[in-house]
Amino acid sequence: MRGIEARTYSLQTVLRLARNGQFGIPRVQREFVWTAQKACRLLDSVYRGLPIGAFVVWRTTRDNRLQLRASHTALPPFNVANKEIWFLIDGQQRLSVVYQAERGESISNYDGKELDFSRICYALERRPASAPARDALAFVYRVHPDPKRHVPVVDIMARDWRRRTRHLPKTSRTRVGACRERLLGYPVYMVFADTNSLDEVREVFVRINSAGLRISSADAAFARATALALRERVGQLKLGLSNGFHDLPDEAILLALALVLGERDVGARAVESALDRFEREHNADARARREFAPIWSRFTKAVELAVDYLQQFGVLNHSYLPSATMVTTLSLFFYHSGCALPDAQQKRELRKWFWATCVGQRYTGRGYRRNILGEEGSLGDVDFFERLAKGRAVRFKLHDRVPRSDLARADYSRKSSLTDGFFCLLAKRRPMYLENADPIPLGETSARGNRRDKHHIFPRGLLKRNGLRSRHWNSICNICFMVAKENQSFGSRRPTDYLRKFRGEKHFAKVMRSHLVPVGRKSPLWGTDVRRSYSAFRLARLDEICRAFQQEAGGMKLFDPD
Repeated sequence: MRGIEARTYSLQTVLRLARNGQFGIPRVQREFVWTAQKACRLLDSVYRGLPIGAFVVWRTTRDNRLQLRASHTALPPFNVANKEIWFLIDGQQRLSVVYQAERGESISNYDGKELDFSRICYALERRPASAPARDALAFVYRVHPDPKRHVPVVDIMARDWRRRTRHLPKTSRTRVGACRERLLGYPVYMVFADTNSLDEVREVFVRINSAGLRISSADAAFARATALALRERVGQLKLGLSNGFHDLPDEAILLALALVLGERDVGARAVESALDRFEREHNADARARREFAPIWSRFTKAVELAVDYLQQFGVLNHSYLPSATMVTTLSLFFYHSGCALPDAQQKRELRKWFWATCVGQRYTGRGYRRNILGEEGSLGDVDFFERLAKGRAVRFKLHDRVPRSDLARADYSRKSSLTDGFFCLLAKRRPMYLENADPIPLGETSARGNRRDKHHIFPRGLLKRNGLRSRHWNSICNICFMVAKENQSFGSRRPTDYLRKFRGEKHFAKVMRSHLVPVGRKSPLWGTDVRRSYSAFRLARLDEICRAFQQEAGGMKLFDPD
């Protein structure tokens, strides 16, 4: 690196440079990710004169304009009339906030959440010193600001700010003027790194961000593979996924790509190294550059097919996905099959894999690496899917069965591959309304975390009154899908009471089977001693759930008795 230089500019000068297109966003950088709350906190720090950190700039000639991001929405594009590009290696999010606060525009962040900067306001009322820190901010986000109490920041930073605030009392205008001076006069510390080495720039970006734990392993991998334009490619891939799978973690896609490219490790460093190595070959060899386009096209199709195929297992949308790594490994099957749909034998093995992975939580904890890559004497899922896709005689094997007690203890309110798999199991059985046996609409808009759609078969209030705790009443053995209207009408009564009016209907048994609820004449559901009935009911429903899981897995034995 040729040299480091530090300068201090007023925020007003930095904003002028931004308007003139002096800054560029390098391809190693992320898109705008901040929320309204973080934006308000930044402006509050500027207003109070608190440090907000230095801006790190890669200063280079415009010959490096190929390193500019193809698209970013929060800052103006680089002006090619400028002789130098000031690439923002660190500071993009902060500069984007103050620039957009001055503009008052509405933009969407990387998560697709809209942030209307015209709604960020300076709060005129004075807050007591005893107020909570979150309420003491001088800047707030208001959908419907009160013109007597809130002044939009876009009005404060405008040249005609006096005209825009003339409706305010003199004392308030004085406060607004002081606020404007504090904001525009704030000293911004800027560190310039002069280099023509892209590798040095990448390393600076990774070190700056990883030191503050502000970037994910995916961001580090993206920074190492800018020539492949992986950040843009992955973003476009995710936008094309259905059923909310655009929220799929970047890491799941990058791991799948690294495995496709021949990597045989699963750590973040291994993925980063694999993509970096492939990019170097991509840059050095014209043939490698030509080869990547069809690889990516086939890979994209494989990920799309994996996401679509998961629906037949009751994965209604991304929130029901038991593990993001399932998309990773299933994508390998479709990639190696040439994106062909599975035949009957392959479908049987995929069924076993899905339900065994849900129940056994195979992609978590100590089993993560072993189950993906395998070990001596056992086949990992990477090799299993490649062999299965290529038509070889291979069978999925579960080496460690799950104790039934793990299922009984699983808390429906705590997300895990086991609880998500349970809700996939229920969704696949097409649960019905009690009143008329119509299917409950569990479409792609049904969120896994929406508790209003979940019903405690033995109500919480009932169990609490009888001395049972949440770890008992939140067991998945006590949960089923139920519409809010029916759920509210049940209150905290015993099942034998609230089900009485439905029990005589001819469709009652069929409806309850769709919820995996045993309702035979000897079912504990009809008991009057709550504690004894509930204990027996949990065991009876556990049997139903275990049978259903194993039935979906093609008869594979998934559970061990305790």
